[in-house]
Amino acid sequence: MTDHTSPVILLLAAGEGSRFGGAKQLALITGEAMVRRVARTLLEVDVPVLAVTGAYAEDVEAALDDLPLSVVRCEEWQLGMGHSLAAGVRELMRVFPAASAALICLADQPLLDAAFVHDLLQRHAQAPDRLLATVYRGVQGPPALFPRDCFAALADLSGTHGARSVLEQKSTRVEAFASEGMADIDTQEDLLHVMLRTHWRG
Repeated sequence: MTDHTSPVILLLAAGEGSRFGGAKQLALITGEAMVRRVARTLLEVDVPVLAVTGAYAEDVEAALDDLPLSVVRCEEWQLGMGHSLAAGVRELMRVFPAASAALICLADQPLLDAAFVHDLLQRHAQAPDRLLATVYRGVQGPPALFPRDCFAALADLSGTHGARSVLEQKSTRVEAFASEGMADIDTQEDLLHVMLRTHWRG
């Protein structure tokens, strides 16, 4: 347990990748597992990172093994993202009881940029009561930051219901951050597009 009072990043990496056809967390991008690439980006902003594993847990944890982050394994990952997210938030509340917020990020967003994450954290410091959500192609989603008064609602999630339901419940407090580079990897085709973009970035 720690008295850390700043936000904590919750990295969700528990999914089965059914549409992808396997362990997308471990898909290689420029020779590196996607989950590791995202984790390294998040660690650049210098706040604690807690990764939630589930499907392929041992292999995903091995990919993260030497990074300075914490891991919690969700044994009920098959029941949906809500269960994985709730397990992560409960662990966050246990290990970081003074955390001011949870910044929820996904392991399948390999184009995530540390500067964007830093902007979310900076806005939280300015307006600690606000929920912050990324908007990509007109849809609100992660990375999304939830102040500590939302922790109980997040810890109560179950099944396939993710954090979007909490954003909807608290809509008057939500601020949107537009991003053109927050593509999720859901299919092999998505991965190919991201690999091409990564290649052209150099």
